[in-house]
Amino acid sequence: MREQDSGGSRRGRQAEATVVELLPNAAYRLELDSRARVIAHPAAGSQTNFVRLRLRDRVLVELSSRDDTRGRIVKLL
Repeated sequence: MREQDSGGSRRGRQAEATVVELLPNAAYRLELDSRARVIAHPAAGSQTNFVRLRLRDRVLVELSSRDDTRGRIVKLL
């Protein structure tokens, strides 16, 4: 996992993950490299230009600072 400089915002840490399940309402179940599973959705700014993800796609996910089982997909790798 890579720790990002928050610059004063409440952003969580970022990690690479693999899509393991497609969920309703543009949500995805991801498996982190550490084998932990999280539920994530596309980042708000990228929803208009977001490419549809498929199973086994690699993504960069920003984990919530409040709940480690939730996150937002920042980038397709």
